[in-house]
Amino acid sequence: MTSNNTNNDTLVRVQNLKKYFPINRGIIFSRQVGAVKAVDDVSFNIKRGETLGVVGESGCGKSTTGRVILQLQTPTAGHVFFEDVDLTTLGTPELRTLRPKMQMIFQDSVASLNPRHSVGKIIGEPLLIHNVGTPRQIHDRVVELMELVGLKTNWIKRFPHEFSGGQRQRINIARALALNPSFIVCDEPISALDVSIQAQVVNLLKDLQSQLGLTYLFIAHDLSMVRHISDRVAVMYLGKVMELADRTALFQDPLHPYTQSLISAVPVPLPKKERRRQRFILKGDPPSPSNPPPGCVFHTRCPLAEKICQTTVPEFKEVRPGHYAACHLTDTPEGSKIPKTTVLAP
Repeated sequence: MTSNNTNNDTLVRVQNLKKYFPINRGIIFSRQVGAVKAVDDVSFNIKRGETLGVVGESGCGKSTTGRVILQLQTPTAGHVFFEDVDLTTLGTPELRTLRPKMQMIFQDSVASLNPRHSVGKIIGEPLLIHNVGTPRQIHDRVVELMELVGLKTNWIKRFPHEFSGGQRQRINIARALALNPSFIVCDEPISALDVSIQAQVVNLLKDLQSQLGLTYLFIAHDLSMVRHISDRVAVMYLGKVMELADRTALFQDPLHPYTQSLISAVPVPLPKKERRRQRFILKGDPPSPSNPPPGCVFHTRCPLAEKICQTTVPEFKEVRPGHYAACHLTDTPEGSKIPKTTVLAP
């Protein structure tokens, strides 16, 4: 199945994507009694050569979204178009032919590397699996990739435990680049690293994007890093996208209360500005994704919630050119009804 979207600038198109994990009870006669709505009706596009950042609290569905896009997990409903091909309709043989173009950098640089394999074997494994090149060509490609990500080529026979966290993540990046992909899902690639190393890895990803024309889906908790690397940012809460906009518009003029609360939590390195800033603090914890509240899923924690928020699901719509939000307080074309004095962008 192909997409009706003929825009050549769009590489990935996610349409009404859902991923529900069943909750079963019973040992002998197991039956489904509910579902965890990890991803619930998510839609967005990713343009060629851009970085779409995805932020949100733990458990909001960021990583699951990335895995479902790559078909590492089968979606419950919805479509994922990659280069106008609907991945959700493909069988294993057809999907295998597209795998080289779509790769993933995992969060845990220790668990994602086989401790019994050398660096050379880890980086060259994708080439071996897809029968790309002779053993000599694979070796030369591994050496090229190690130089590309800033690893010394004489480390090719070393094992993962001999490297630091940042170096292991560079190995992960080199492996993801082995098959010359055009799209990479970066699943919190810096969250387990020291702050000084985080900047190095993010700058490496930006340099590689510039050199190789890569497209990223960058998942992270750190808003400052997301702001640094992303062209556009999607904010997720309880399996849904609350807001999607250009990074400048999102940080300078957030339209959704949840986005304001996230930005409000970012410290400002200017004492006078920090003291003047009005906090937008949320109360309580996110509801369970197995039993989300009716209406807007955020209304139980939103200090600005109105009666309509408790009963009606807000439409995810374009409030301003290129700026999307799912909030009843943004129902006028002129802009948001949300008070702008609640937060100062960092």
